[in-house]
Amino acid sequence: MGPSTRAATKAVQNGISKSASPSKAISRPVANSKHKVVKRETKSHKTKLDNKTKESIVATTAIDSKSTPVTNDDNLANKKWTSWSAHSSASPFPTFAHPTAQECEAAHTVLHKMHHEAVAKEFADPDTPETIANVLDAMIIAVLSQATSWSNAKRAMGGLRSTYGDLFAYDAILTKGDEALQQALRPGGLHIRKAKIIMTILKQVQETNDASWDLNYIIDLPNEQAMEKLLQFKYIGSKSAGVVLSWCLKRTVYIVDTHCYRIAKLWNWTPKDATVEKTQQHLDAKIPTELKFDLHFLMIAHGRTCPVCRGGSKVRGLCDAQKEIKTLLKKEGAEK
Repeated sequence: MGPSTRAATKAVQNGISKSASPSKAISRPVANSKHKVVKRETKSHKTKLDNKTKESIVATTAIDSKSTPVTNDDNLANKKWTSWSAHSSASPFPTFAHPTAQECEAAHTVLHKMHHEAVAKEFADPDTPETIANVLDAMIIAVLSQATSWSNAKRAMGGLRSTYGDLFAYDAILTKGDEALQQALRPGGLHIRKAKIIMTILKQVQETNDASWDLNYIIDLPNEQAMEKLLQFKYIGSKSAGVVLSWCLKRTVYIVDTHCYRIAKLWNWTPKDATVEKTQQHLDAKIPTELKFDLHFLMIAHGRTCPVCRGGSKVRGLCDAQKEIKTLLKKEGAEK
């Protein structure tokens, strides 16, 4: 573990959000090797597949027409990296002023008051992704949480445990094949697509990482190099890679999920025609570093419950949070 990683871990253990007062900071859970989420069926992440497992995988891939082939699409990986790196340190909308630092501070104050307890309750969940210590595990959880609710992701996790005896039983997943994985993921929905994604990632790891499940060397890489490595995996885009950077590598990046994206549009924090990827790049550049972690979870909580900001709402006008933010900014003389 390099110095930067040790420093990040220490910051996590002490609780983050230095700009907010201690009472307002959301305490970031610490990865715990004894936690049931990070238990592994192997003793080390450097354990390689045994010969019997390798032979089984090769045979299954060769004869099973339903198996998911691995395609090393270098052009796609390069395209993802080029798109992300073009705005990795600056907003893609340099003339778009919002959100200002003051707006972010006000939003944090208001949303914390409204949703702090809900966020704290979510972190008390023993399966919170914040406890994941291993890069590949975090990638798989990111896949399970794609395009669905956390409750559905947890149902999929339960299916994996029931089928394989462990959430991260990668040898067994590859050995039993695609159909078994699909059935295991069925309770969480989107099971066919997510089984395909997981199989593809595991086979890509096997092919490119000397048959080892250990990707933790990424932990000590600088942000840009870590992102480049993660984007090399098929089906891992900048959002999922950002999730891994935040959850596992404890890097302070702003992640835009469905709720954050919707609220950013409603609150004029991003141009109306901005894509999810460019919105993430814009907000990562505009939101003060010390507020990124908190605001991500607070905005998710707000997007789930606000009558105006939740998905599918037909209610128009400013929501209660926006009204309070405007009032707070006026008091501080920061509203424009």
